[in-house]
Amino acid sequence: MGVSTSRVLLVVLAVALISYPCSGAVVHGVVYSWENLKPLPKAVIVVNTTPEQKYVTPDGHYSFTLPPGCYVIRAYYYQDGRVVLYAEDNITIEGNGSYIVDLILFPPLNFNFSQPNVEFPTPVQNGNQNALPLWSFAVILALIVVVYALRKVVKGRERSDTVRSATGAGLHGTFSETPSESEFDLGKSVKAEKIEIEKTGRTEIERLERSGETGEKGRDVGSGIMAALPDDLRETLEIIVSSGGRITQKELRNRLKYSEAKVSLILTDLERRGYIEKVRKGRGNVVFLKDEYRKFFGLD
Repeated sequence: MGVSTSRVLLVVLAVALISYPCSGAVVHGVVYSWENLKPLPKAVIVVNTTPEQKYVTPDGHYSFTLPPGCYVIRAYYYQDGRVVLYAEDNITIEGNGSYIVDLILFPPLNFNFSQPNVEFPTPVQNGNQNALPLWSFAVILALIVVVYALRKVVKGRERSDTVRSATGAGLHGTFSETPSESEFDLGKSVKAEKIEIEKTGRTEIERLERSGETGEKGRDVGSGIMAALPDDLRETLEIIVSSGGRITQKELRNRLKYSEAKVSLILTDLERRGYIEKVRKGRGNVVFLKDEYRKFFGLD
């Protein structure tokens, strides 16, 4: 799973957290007694939603979250199991926002109106609809853990790909994808063959240096060295040889199709193999073919 997937999950989680409490308008207020205009604790608030919402106020304050529509808010106050105070009010919700509806309860003039089925002192339903249920916190926590784990995996893969690309650019070209088992075995055999050619070439170089032979045999050794190198290293070494064994790094960069970083890695690899040396001159480098190899490329 890539970076884009983890970003999508983060966006979905953020939208869910932001949009949940904003799913409707917040209607809140205080229920007062007509006798002293003090808040009435344990008053029952009923809203004619579907299903009907009921809330027993602990201190006279109430709050509901309602979608757009027309509603009737009724308030009841009980003593000894019967309604002694009552009030109602109509409200029209046209959009999200905060609506304040305070109610003053009076003794009911008609005792035949319908009353909510309420058991005291336990509230029938908590009217704070903004509170998230407990299970939702577990879901959110699980999503956070999953997103964090995915980000760790993606970062680990990115670091691995970066290291592989840097190594491949310096030694055997850029890795584009994970090789299959057969491709891996083929690559090992080709690499082993090139190492063997290079070892043979070095042995022949030592023999020719001891005997002082050059000419065709020396050029054959030079061809063997070229054949043993990866394509990018061989192309670079050929340009250095064709320039008489001496070229500035800037000119070499202009003649190659690789980036400046890739050219620097190639030169570092050739220098590690012992074929060239870089000398600092002014603000740039001059690349030299080492003296012991000049004769094998017909430069002496």
